[in-house]
Amino acid sequence: MLNFEHSNKIKDILTAIQNNLAPEQLSYFEDLSLVEFIQAIIQVHYTEGQFDIETIHEMITLYNKQMHEEIQNVYVTLDDDHPLNILYRENEVFRNILSQIKDKMITLEQDKDASILETDLNVLGNLYAHYNRKEKLIFPILERKQVYTLPRKVWAMDDDIRATYHQLKKRLKRIDEIEFKHIKKSFDTLYVEMKQMMIHEEDILIPLIQEIFTAQDFETIANESDAFGYAVNVDSIWTNQDKEYEVNLASDEDRSQNIKIGGGYLTVKEAELILNNIPLELTFVDKNGLFKYFNEITTSADMMFIRTPISIGRSVANCHPPKSLKKMMQVMRLLKNKEQETVTMWFKKGDEYIYVTYKGVFDDAGEYQGILEYVQDIQPFMDLPNVVKRDI
Repeated sequence: MLNFEHSNKIKDILTAIQNNLAPEQLSYFEDLSLVEFIQAIIQVHYTEGQFDIETIHEMITLYNKQMHEEIQNVYVTLDDDHPLNILYRENEVFRNILSQIKDKMITLEQDKDASILETDLNVLGNLYAHYNRKEKLIFPILERKQVYTLPRKVWAMDDDIRATYHQLKKRLKRIDEIEFKHIKKSFDTLYVEMKQMMIHEEDILIPLIQEIFTAQDFETIANESDAFGYAVNVDSIWTNQDKEYEVNLASDEDRSQNIKIGGGYLTVKEAELILNNIPLELTFVDKNGLFKYFNEITTSADMMFIRTPISIGRSVANCHPPKSLKKMMQVMRLLKNKEQETVTMWFKKGDEYIYVTYKGVFDDAGEYQGILEYVQDIQPFMDLPNVVKRDI
């Protein structure tokens, strides 16, 4: 529950810092739990849009001194392969790479040789793995714990960083054609945006999830992280050695009972095998807009659209980047209202031509039940020979 007294006190302290005055109410920190403190920051900074992240960082530094602790420290484990420690390790890599690129900018301007940044930019490109894991694995759990504004705002900033990184790479390819100031502007923007994101993560996001996530949450994140990759070496999947979790599985007998499906009968096991052998990536969003199902024709890492179990039950609105949300909601309205039977799109991804179809699903009474998405690589169809082949 949001406490406006806390957020108003935080505003007073931030205002003093912003005006270069010594805050007089630091003892108020002692009346707050860490979660309450961060919730107040979320309200003030992310919801109301007040104060910049650097001022927030100054306040957190004062908080640490007042409370005699470092809220940025990971206390749940010292294991380097814990999801939180991986985030920190990756940020350290990004800091070093950004500094290296910054040092090379003078040489780059003089020599116009973009190859001197090739290795650095490739390493920095691992920000995609870092941000994707955060958005697809950490954010769903935050949402289950009723934390919504923070992930949406951070995801939007992640998108801006990715766009700036892409812009920098494009401009470097044209280093002989454009004024160097445009390249420098792209890098300077990327430098500032990524440094600020590290503050968002290390001062706010990580301390919050460390307080409210369970060991099972972290283990789930660790188990599904490999699908998105890392910016550092990860030797092992982190597991919690101190606790056993209860797992409720359907009995073999339940899965072997025939049930009426379509024009025949199948067991649950047979239906699952069929769905997992259809050469399409299938996703189903129910009538309430909840991500409910995906088939498993391959491992998550090899999917055209990566899906992992942690997102099951997540609102489809939160499964997409903020910048594409409006388009996705429009597609859902078109299908739900039967204005279109299907909506399709396609794009090139490496050597694959990805063809995506969204289809409204209705029951026999015509009542809307949800949306089926199916994704396929249509490149093999383009490679078909002209000669008709009918033999087996």
